[in-house]
Amino acid sequence: MTGLLALSTGLRDLVALGIGLVVAVVATVIGVRLLGVRRGWLQTVVAGVLGWVVALLVTGALLDWNWGEDSLALFTVLLAVPMTMALLVGLDLLAPPGSLARGDRAGLIEAPRPLSGVRAQLAPINRYRELIGILRRHQLLGRVRGHGDRDDELAPAAVRLREALEEAGGVFVKLGQIAATRIDLLPADVCEELGRLQSRSTPFPAEQVRIVLEGEFGRPVEDVFASFDWDPLAAASIGQTHTAVLASGDEVVVKVQRPGIDAAMERDLAALGQLARLAERRTVTGRDLRVSQLAEEFGRSLRSELDFTQEASATGFMHDMAVGDDSPIRVPSVHRDLCTRRVIVQERLHGVPLSEVPADRSLDRSGLARQLLSVNITNILERGVFHADPHPGNVMVLDDDTLAMIDFGATGRLDSIQEQAVVDMLVALVRRDASMLRDGVERVADVGAHVSRDRLDRALARLLTDNVTPGGGVDVRALSDLIPVLGEFDITLPGDLVVLMRALVTLDGTLGVLSPGFSVVAAGKELAQQAAGDQGGDPNELLQQALMEELPVLRRLPADVARTLALASRGSLQFRTVQAEDEDRLQRTLWNRATRAFVGAELAIVSVLAMGLEVGPTLGGDTRLLVLLGAGGLFLGTVLMLRVVAAIVRDGTT
Repeated sequence: MTGLLALSTGLRDLVALGIGLVVAVVATVIGVRLLGVRRGWLQTVVAGVLGWVVALLVTGALLDWNWGEDSLALFTVLLAVPMTMALLVGLDLLAPPGSLARGDRAGLIEAPRPLSGVRAQLAPINRYRELIGILRRHQLLGRVRGHGDRDDELAPAAVRLREALEEAGGVFVKLGQIAATRIDLLPADVCEELGRLQSRSTPFPAEQVRIVLEGEFGRPVEDVFASFDWDPLAAASIGQTHTAVLASGDEVVVKVQRPGIDAAMERDLAALGQLARLAERRTVTGRDLRVSQLAEEFGRSLRSELDFTQEASATGFMHDMAVGDDSPIRVPSVHRDLCTRRVIVQERLHGVPLSEVPADRSLDRSGLARQLLSVNITNILERGVFHADPHPGNVMVLDDDTLAMIDFGATGRLDSIQEQAVVDMLVALVRRDASMLRDGVERVADVGAHVSRDRLDRALARLLTDNVTPGGGVDVRALSDLIPVLGEFDITLPGDLVVLMRALVTLDGTLGVLSPGFSVVAAGKELAQQAAGDQGGDPNELLQQALMEELPVLRRLPADVARTLALASRGSLQFRTVQAEDEDRLQRTLWNRATRAFVGAELAIVSVLAMGLEVGPTLGGDTRLLVLLGAGGLFLGTVLMLRVVAAIVRDGTT
């Protein structure tokens, strides 16, 4: 009998515990909903557990630790909900600035992957240790302890830097390739040495090449190629190239992706992203340059290069355009039926990369530079397609002293509006016209109504002045320097345009390698002449063309004017601007929050005063009705005030 009673008591306790857990979960969910902003499940669980523990302790203290009091459960629930809400707001206040999701993104559920998350966090840390070891081995962080080499036995710093980047591989080779074109920022010997990174990365063995090829083709290599040279023609950070001959007798170049490069690149990009975010949070230069955005653009560009089918399509498109226009710059054809995600098979062009051309080779360097510039500018302004990484390793000097462009793994596209904006920007560089530069920016970027045009024009004028060359022109670097200047006004350019600006700076460096003194800005002179009408043209034809372009607007003009006059005569004509709408929205938000906070504070104060009155009927013992009503009013007032605080924290105005 005693056992049955014990069992019955145990079951009753389990049922009570289950009911209590259900009530706790429901009350916690209600508290989160009352805040008006969604929260993540982990944050909700932490705040809910802590809120109920605190509420239970506070209730116990108020009831003199009488755990048998009938009102214990009621008071605990009433206190747990606002306690949970307050803890959720407190967790928001403790979050790093800018890290909170806003609007509809707040509280979106992601599939939990704790092991992957831990590995993703640890991979960059382990990579930092590897990089430090690489720098130390190459004597770039001081003398390695116990190393016996004298200073005169060390290789030049530029050579050690290049070797360190090659050993680091992946992303860091790409960074070195970009740095090799910046002869305006780095010493000539460093740029020359980094230029060898374009095609001299450490090759991977033939066994791995065969594994990749047969895995992609699904058949032996000998069934695909009549002959295959297993010694690589060149090795780069993402893949390496081999020469081969097809059954048809065509000579081809086969580009094979490095095994495991995708995982290594993600690890390096994660490390680079962490460093960029740290620099943006902690340094003025990092914030002004928006280095995290640059790192994201760099990462997107590299990830697109991992899919060789995109490169094959871009190469084929560029080849068709070059053949159709009888371009002086050659582009290899592509055997599309043999191209996969990790393998590209394309026409073999006989020559050497521009980065490896001897300085004493007899070439019409000025003429070749003009051809290279003309083809790239034509692709940008007439077709809206451009090579996003035209560094010297991607430009070949062929055996017949002509040029070819290769490696279209990174390309960009512009729409018609962006093309016109680029024209305005290039012309603005030549004319040193800040207003025209601002017009080009406004074509493609959203400029807020509160941005002062005068301040923006002054900043752009200073930008142009700071980049004036000795010859009186403006250096193309002004386009890349434009990004941090616009960042000061919270203006962000589209991603493709940012990539184009980097490509133009890279192209400018490549032109300097091919023909010192040649510049991208030279192309702006012809554009400026066309814009000014210096190249002639019948004024009547120009006027007729302009009228034809505006004909749809002119057709609607009489009806629009009549409607405007009718509204004005009735007194119904209204003028609304973006600024006015923003001010109206701000005022509504301000009054709504002020009213909600005022009502909540008044309700809480009145409720506390009512709970202290010794009047009114009692319910269920010594509990007065006013105490229950006051507790409910205090609860509602607290909810209203916490909603205001939560909204302020989440909209980023603090």
